[in-house]
Amino acid sequence: AYNELGFLNTKVNVEVPEIEKNRVAIKMQVDEGAPTKIQEIKLSSENKEILEKIQKSLAPFKTRPFTESTLYEMQKKVRDYFKENQYIQAEFILTEKKYTEDELFVNLSFVLNKLYKYSFDFEGYSQVSRLKLNQALDLENYSSTNPNPSSELALKLKNYYLERGFARVDVRAELLDLSPYSKKIVFKIHEGSKIYIDKLIFQGNFSKSEKDYEQWFYQGASELIQDRFYNKDQVDLALANLKLELQNKGYLMVQLQNQRTVYTQDKDKVNIYINIEEGPQTLIDSVDFKGMTFFTKEELIKLIELDRGQPLELFKLEKAIAKIKNKYQESGFIEVNIANEKENLVIYDESNTRAKIDFVINEGPQVKVSSIAIEGNFYTQEKIILIELEFKPGETLTPVKIDDSIARLQKTGFFNTVEIKTLEQRTSISNRTVLVKVTERDPGLFNIGAGATNERQGTIRGYTGIGYRNILGTGRGVSARVEGKYNIADIKYPELKIILGYVEPYLFFTRLRGRINISKSRYVSDFGSKVGTESNQYSYAIEKDFTTHITGIFDVYNLESSRDFLISNNQTTQEVSIASLGPTIDIDYRDNPFLPTSGIFARFNLEYANPVLGSSDTIEFYKTTGSFTHYLPFHKKWVLAHNLRLGYLENLNNKENGGVPYNKRGFILGGRSTIRGFEIGTQEVIPNNQDLGISDGQAFNLKTSATEFLFKSEVRFPIYGNFYGGVFYDGGSVYIKNLPFKDNYRDSVGVGLRYNTPVGALNMEIGKKLDRKEGESDIRYHLSFGTF
Repeated sequence: AYNELGFLNTKVNVEVPEIEKNRVAIKMQVDEGAPTKIQEIKLSSENKEILEKIQKSLAPFKTRPFTESTLYEMQKKVRDYFKENQYIQAEFILTEKKYTEDELFVNLSFVLNKLYKYSFDFEGYSQVSRLKLNQALDLENYSSTNPNPSSELALKLKNYYLERGFARVDVRAELLDLSPYSKKIVFKIHEGSKIYIDKLIFQGNFSKSEKDYEQWFYQGASELIQDRFYNKDQVDLALANLKLELQNKGYLMVQLQNQRTVYTQDKDKVNIYINIEEGPQTLIDSVDFKGMTFFTKEELIKLIELDRGQPLELFKLEKAIAKIKNKYQESGFIEVNIANEKENLVIYDESNTRAKIDFVINEGPQVKVSSIAIEGNFYTQEKIILIELEFKPGETLTPVKIDDSIARLQKTGFFNTVEIKTLEQRTSISNRTVLVKVTERDPGLFNIGAGATNERQGTIRGYTGIGYRNILGTGRGVSARVEGKYNIADIKYPELKIILGYVEPYLFFTRLRGRINISKSRYVSDFGSKVGTESNQYSYAIEKDFTTHITGIFDVYNLESSRDFLISNNQTTQEVSIASLGPTIDIDYRDNPFLPTSGIFARFNLEYANPVLGSSDTIEFYKTTGSFTHYLPFHKKWVLAHNLRLGYLENLNNKENGGVPYNKRGFILGGRSTIRGFEIGTQEVIPNNQDLGISDGQAFNLKTSATEFLFKSEVRFPIYGNFYGGVFYDGGSVYIKNLPFKDNYRDSVGVGLRYNTPVGALNMEIGKKLDRKEGESDIRYHLSFGTF
């Protein structure tokens, strides 16, 4: 182990003294010594120009300990240079390791061979762009020992064309020597036309309709064949999958013979003739189980839904095997297996028309947790890890409990990796020690950033933040963040937000999380009226993950004190305090919280405010909102996303001057998060000042009730790499009791371009109003991060 870390002079002295009869102690004394360091790196090559560049790039490795890891880093650095500069044949070979006499230093010698820099050109292409041809070569992941790599690359291009339906493509390559260390490959491409599949014609002896066979053929085909483009290899693969599908349905002796391809008169389409000899369908003669003691035969027969006289459908048999294993594993038999799963599970008669199914079950022990050992938590306290586990000593262990425990530990953010297994795995021992092995993540975080948007004809933004999420290994976290914004074209008013946070992750050593947030902000709340707001907010909430998909949050106390003022003279127009409490429920079944492509996300929220809690004596209300978002994937990474949101707000204060401050808690639609194409903070929103019957800078207090309806629909589709496009429709309405609006429903359509990152999408969107009013802009641009 020490040698692998570069310590070649380590000395280990082991003593084994007897401390009493039949017992000894092991005493180890380790003298690490000094690590062996790299003293000199010698490179040899005929290409002196590149030699100097690589020598310079390897200079930082001098004086570093010489280990396998260091050597790998050096080789990777050179290989990356080769890839970036298209030295596709270059070799970097270690030829000598020469140690000093005391082994404290080592001199390394490398030879660099085949340092030919390649360039590429294309001729004859028209239906595929040059960019895509370069991508097809995939030079970043290509290297070759072939003396002439042009033939290999030409074949890559040909296969690229074939996979896209160019059945007659021809690609040839010409290798040119430009200089002693520079070569050029010219690809001469004859694309030909794409060939389409016109018809599938089934002949022979079969019991189903031709439409059924056509459907099964395309279900098992590649996307190219599904789009009706012809490619012989992929047609053959689709036919193989069709045969497998028929065998899965019990036609074990099916034969697909004499497949013929006939071109139409214009030579741009083909008809494919497929001859099918279906043969008899195999039926189940009997189903039996051996080796089981925990469940009865009747229970397992009912579970697998296979019985005598039914057709032998292999995909149902695979499902039956999975059901049996799952049922046992749910009861703690985590190592159960079907001993004859790979052979002799099904025994056929001589005619292959009758089959006997015999499940030989090795139940293994029912595993219970005897004790829990934790490894790798050099910083995090053991009790923190134990709280997150879904099992305790004395309980039955199941795969679901293991998976959920791993998910919970990873969700904390404290660990890079989590592994859970039993120490006595693959033994007959039932009571086992469960090992939880973790690697910890750096608990400190710092971030900083700046940017600009087109908001109000130009706005610059900046932020910085710092956080520590595992104080003294307890899981407690603190954070601080400062955000700034300045509009350079219109308002020219500096906006600022400061946020401080604290998380107590295990209240009373349970899974209840406590969260305290304090924020102070100053921002422009109404651009048209040039009104600003100063806000101080304090909140304390309790959170709990009921399952991996359902989270509950209760705002125990939330107090927001705000002052609205005219930016021009700092004159106060409204000053209120809103103190409230209430629950929120999140239901999250998305496949990815940052870039969802399937699943649902729902949220329900209720808020109640009252002067007893600390609100201004004119404020008492309740507000509830519910939203539901559904993501439906279809056709080649295309996603249809729908969002529906409903809300209701009612004033409960009957004082003459009482009411809900509408600009603080009212429903207002317009902007990127609601109806795109409308600008938040302007009079384009619904309701605007005219709808509410107030003048600029005047406050509106809701004395009755209000309802909100919002619908968003979007089609998202791939463009290239991480770039995606979108087409959307947004529409919504707000109704206030006893206050009719001129137009309650506003909507828009638009398009968007987004770049997907691992933590969300960067969006640029254009929204067009469908019912533009006089004085409103026709379109609005939105730059944002994240999607609904």
